Amino acid sequence: MTQMKYQYLKPEDIQHFLQHGWLRVPDALKQEYVDRWMADMWTRVGYDPSDKSTWHTEYMHIPRHREIRHEDFSPKGWAAICDLVGGEDKLHDLYERWVGDQFVCNFGSAERTMQVEEPIKSRKTWHIDNDWFRQFLDSSNVALTVIHCFTDIPKRGGGTILCEDGLKGMCEHYYNHPEGFDPPYHNTGTFDIIQKCERFSTSEAKAGDVILLHGLLPHTNSLNYLHYARIITNPHACLKEPLNFDREDGNYSLIEQVILERLGRKSLPEWKIARERANYHPRTDGFRRARVREELDRLVAAAKAKGLDESHVESIHLRGEAAIKEHERRHAYDLPLGPHGLRMDPLKMA
Repeated sequence: MTQMKYQYLKPEDIQHFLQHGWLRVPDALKQEYVDRWMADMWTRVGYDPSDKSTWHTEYMHIPRHREIRHEDFSPKGWAAICDLVGGEDKLHDLYERWVGDQFVCNFGSAERTMQVEEPIKSRKTWHIDNDWFRQFLDSSNVALTVIHCFTDIPKRGGGTILCEDGLKGMCEHYYNHPEGFDPPYHNTGTFDIIQKCERFSTSEAKAGDVILLHGLLPHTNSLNYLHYARIITNPHACLKEPLNFDREDGNYSLIEQVILERLGRKSLPEWKIARERANYHPRTDGFRRARVREELDRLVAAAKAKGLDESHVESIHLRGEAAIKEHERRHAYDLPLGPHGLRMDPLKMA
């Protein structure tokens, strides 16, 4: 076995990821992009930052207008991703290589500030991320779930809740279902797995931090009891090839090691998928795309109020057909719809 060489991870980082299934990379986003993308966030959502009575929707996913290569946006975060998956050469050349300003906004509410925290296990939104491929144990389309923190996330501030011992149950579930599941049914059984678990952690972070989750680590949004704007984005790391649990040289990546350790195995020579793989047009494109026009109208109006025209608005959707087609190609929007179509109702808090 050849010893793996890591460009960012320290031994304590490796141990933390193997034990907990996640890792925080502090101060990992380029501030210039954080500042630039956050500058028009309030315009896009149509809220007055100084008047919380205008914050009428507690939780929303908004579409992407700008994007940049992942490694340029977060060099330190990218280095950690490369270490976890076994090297940059393992990462897909197109999918999830571009990150952007598709914010996940959690504003909380005045009512929330008066509430006690709900029981963690009762959340109905426990899941692993996947809206565009048939999920198997060895699927690598979401090798890692990535959280880019554009604001601080304090205690009770809407951080992502992680179920650390749920990893074992998810690995066993997918080992026992080699036929896989198409989204949204890839989370079948997840809630039941959570009910048997005891190790939970809720993410706390500073603006600029990156949190990396193993692709099979179950997690959920949490309520924002502070009534402030918690802003993140939620890209992923996608690999060129499926994970491999039967390597002759035993050189398993850290994400592969996590699965093998949860299954109590050194290899899985007997395990094979029982259906063909399939990729689809992402289901969540439906409700995100529905917001594009209203956001563009607000951005253009804000530019005109400053005496500028729409050429000063930064948006893929104003750069012409070629730019839009390239954007769609990067994000699998040119693939056919899956068997369960698009999701048009926005994701909610519960």
